[in-house]
Amino acid sequence: MAMELSFEQRDRPLAINPFRVSQSLGGVLALQGIFRSLPVLHGPQGCAESIQTVLSRHFREPIPLQNIAMQEYNLIFGGEKTIHEVLQIVFTKHNPDVVAVVGSSMTEAVGEDLPGAVRSFRKLHEKMLQDKLLLELYLPDYEGSLESGYARMTEAALRELASRYRAGGSSKARRKDRINLLAGSHLTPGDVMELKEIISSFGLEVIVLPDLSSSLAGHLLVGHMSLSRGGVPLDYLWEMAASGFTLAVGSSMEPAARILEEEFGIGYHIFPSVSGLEATDGFFGFLQRYSRNAVQMKYRWQRQFALDCLLDTRASFRGKQVVAALEPDHLVSVQAWLWEAGIKAFSAVVPFSTSALELVKGDTIEGDLQDLQLMANRGADLWISNSYGEHVAKELGIRFMPMGFPVLNRYGSPYSVSLGYRGMADLLNSLGNVLMNGERV
Repeated sequence: MAMELSFEQRDRPLAINPFRVSQSLGGVLALQGIFRSLPVLHGPQGCAESIQTVLSRHFREPIPLQNIAMQEYNLIFGGEKTIHEVLQIVFTKHNPDVVAVVGSSMTEAVGEDLPGAVRSFRKLHEKMLQDKLLLELYLPDYEGSLESGYARMTEAALRELASRYRAGGSSKARRKDRINLLAGSHLTPGDVMELKEIISSFGLEVIVLPDLSSSLAGHLLVGHMSLSRGGVPLDYLWEMAASGFTLAVGSSMEPAARILEEEFGIGYHIFPSVSGLEATDGFFGFLQRYSRNAVQMKYRWQRQFALDCLLDTRASFRGKQVVAALEPDHLVSVQAWLWEAGIKAFSAVVPFSTSALELVKGDTIEGDLQDLQLMANRGADLWISNSYGEHVAKELGIRFMPMGFPVLNRYGSPYSVSLGYRGMADLLNSLGNVLMNGERV
């Protein structure tokens, strides 16, 4: 018997032990998936340093980020001149292909006209920007979370791409053998690489936006680099307009997929999850129908192995109660395969609510780690959250599994795979070991 969604929004004047990550950080993360890009944060210097530090600790990679610091005189005379000066330095000194000026809560608080400042800079430097993308968007901290900031940055890039196409009046022949993949914020670089390999196995070319698999998956380059070292190149990004179809993994990426449909007539399909047996079967089935190619033997074997892992670990999952604190798309993905594994109950908190939560079975509220602790006090065998929740789980004596962002005290988190048949088997074994032995993952 399927459980019904029980979603509640807490009306509380403050957060206790929050796990929410700022929208600005999500926007900066998304831009790491575009080659030779540079985010420019308009706001207090401390905000930029905080974002850079947390991202670097999670991925163990340098994160390029510039800051337009706000001074007292900017509050009186406006900051357009300062914005122009910083952008001029960025383009002449670093020569990026993509720059995004991100407005913070402070930008809105002082009433800075960020779009107007960037628009006037474009007019003054049309020649310099003719083969580059310059984006601007507000990502205030008082709303949303990492997921929404990541998705909005992706949408901003596609809108600017569409605007440039309309201005150029050019069009390219549609290629049915090329797929656009819009990868949600909950996917690790390892997940994105796995998706690229799966799609390519059907004889399809794939363009990923944002492509973290080639950006934050490890580099042995020497010297300082002020721009993103990997991701989808800009000249390849232009080719998205001629792709045959768009696949979006994560419900938050649907607005971005809709932009490609409205501007270029490219159809799309949303996969809320590609984790677990049912969701992975659906993903492979779609690719098989679209490409008219058979599933490779490699993945047939992986499916058999995943099924064997499902049977082997069934005793560890059966009857267990799980609590989780994750972003909405990540929560949808995780809870789906946990139910397949045989858990008894699932309760969760999210930093903000979205329509994707309609897919979650179990009690879900918009809240913080204090709310999750109250859920766990009613009985829990496993606690799933980012590193901010580990000490709470330890105090309660509940087994802990690190997931989400950030994971600060584990090696290899960015390279882990949680989707497809291989990811399903890895997760079943990892969590099965935690539940059986209480091992620290």
